[in-house]
Amino acid sequence: MAPHRGRLAFGLFATVVCGASAAWVPYWSGRAVHRLEMGQYAASRRMLGVMLAFTALAALGRYLMRNILIGLSRQIEREQRESLFAHLLERPFAFFERQRVGDLMSRLGEDIGAVRMATGPGLMSFLQAFSVLPVTLALMLNGHPGLTLAVMAPFALLGLGFYLVGKASHRLQQKAQVVTAALNTYSHETISGERVVQAFGLEASRIEGFEALCRKQARLSIRQSALFSSYGPMALLMGGLAAMVLVAFGGRLVLGRELSLGDLTAFTGYLAALTWPVMSLGWATNLFQRARAGQERIDQVLESPEPLLPQEKTEPDAAPARLELRDAEHRFATGRGLGPLSLEIPSGGSLAVVGSIGSGKTVLLQMLAGLREPTSGELKVDGRPLDHGNLRRHWAGLGWVPQEAFLFSATLRENLALGRPDATEEELWNVAQVASLDDLIRRLSAGLDTFVGERGVTLSGGERQRAALARALLRKPRLLLLDDALSAVDAETESRILANLQRHLGQTTLVLATHRVFVAELCDRVLVLEEGLPVQYGPPADLAAQEGPFARLKRLQSLERELVGAEEP
Repeated sequence: MAPHRGRLAFGLFATVVCGASAAWVPYWSGRAVHRLEMGQYAASRRMLGVMLAFTALAALGRYLMRNILIGLSRQIEREQRESLFAHLLERPFAFFERQRVGDLMSRLGEDIGAVRMATGPGLMSFLQAFSVLPVTLALMLNGHPGLTLAVMAPFALLGLGFYLVGKASHRLQQKAQVVTAALNTYSHETISGERVVQAFGLEASRIEGFEALCRKQARLSIRQSALFSSYGPMALLMGGLAAMVLVAFGGRLVLGRELSLGDLTAFTGYLAALTWPVMSLGWATNLFQRARAGQERIDQVLESPEPLLPQEKTEPDAAPARLELRDAEHRFATGRGLGPLSLEIPSGGSLAVVGSIGSGKTVLLQMLAGLREPTSGELKVDGRPLDHGNLRRHWAGLGWVPQEAFLFSATLRENLALGRPDATEEELWNVAQVASLDDLIRRLSAGLDTFVGERGVTLSGGERQRAALARALLRKPRLLLLDDALSAVDAETESRILANLQRHLGQTTLVLATHRVFVAELCDRVLVLEEGLPVQYGPPADLAAQEGPFARLKRLQSLERELVGAEEP
């Protein structure tokens, strides 16, 4: 709220004007009745005029109060949601490995919404109540201290009830928000994996799990609604007791001529004026408890231990990257991982990383991309250690094609030009030809402007991989990392793409992970990994000539290709 201090102060001033003006209305109403009682009709009319003036002032204050504070809360909600979204994009790779998408969506949605309700309607109701109470109590004490204490006694019990209900509401809200996050995560996973669910016939079990979470959320919501609903009856009960005390004790004072009829009328107005603010205090208390629970969950994201990524934009170096690993190692909590590993990749060189599933190929490429930090050892780029200080410079010259090619819900043109929005039509077609995507683009009804759907659902797996490759090449990267990027492409298309890529060798440093030997033979050097450890390293021709995993894999795949070729005719 700090950037909006001026607007907030004006809104609070309008709230005070509204509350204080409303508190004076019963006083002048009582004065008007008192003048009528005395037969002073002209004076009574003047008092009614003053009462109407305070009523109009209270109405103006209420309009300004609601317009400013509720509008400000909407603006703060927008700013907080944008800030949290930007904060998420500044988090490193390790942060998202331990977070669930549904949980993050819950914090961006329900939790920020709860904070908005507290900073807008909640704060407004709370301040309005506390602007009415002092003026009203002062006027009541001035009218008759004894009657004031008697009438206000039930409200003291009401405050205790609000405190106890508020504590219980906070605990329930925390549980409800956790269940809501779990429900969002479960829904997101089920919808994202609908093909697996349908293929394995898991619809019934997923529906059962969804219903169980829904029932749990419903139970908590019902309990929370029951607590929230108790504020109104408590306030009405105590207001009714206060009214009984007023009629019984106040009527006796009027009969005993210790209190005028006008003062009793004023007290009736004071009681009516206090009823809604006191009821709104309970409502505001509930909103504050919800906001407190929501803000705690937001703070958990904001205060996560991973350091923020640097935001300054830098231009990459022109020359291809030179990479150096010195006893670099990365281990997970399970003990599995990569290394220790030492190697050098010269500027413009190429390295193929070969190994079976789980051998550490992806971890190595993620380290070279700067997505994972070595738990020990050192990674240098162009002779400088790769750390948070120069990550942006490293990424500015990086072309990255992961195993799972991700396309955004946009046109093919927008997806290809994601890293270079200013790319020309000619440049787009050039990289499309290298990735053997040009034939597909010509077949599409809208060409490059074809909408590919969420995650590129309208394209096949191989087409998505080729689009991701073209997107990486368009950046003219100084370091190109291909993580099994052609696994979903047929052999003929793959051979054509590899032939096209050969023109780029020397213009960029290439590191590719693959399990296909004939792809690895494209590179200057081959690194063979087993269980995260290097077992062979050298030129592909040398490794093929000596007995070892690479030679065995080449013999096996050569036989497989011969068999496939013999069956095709």
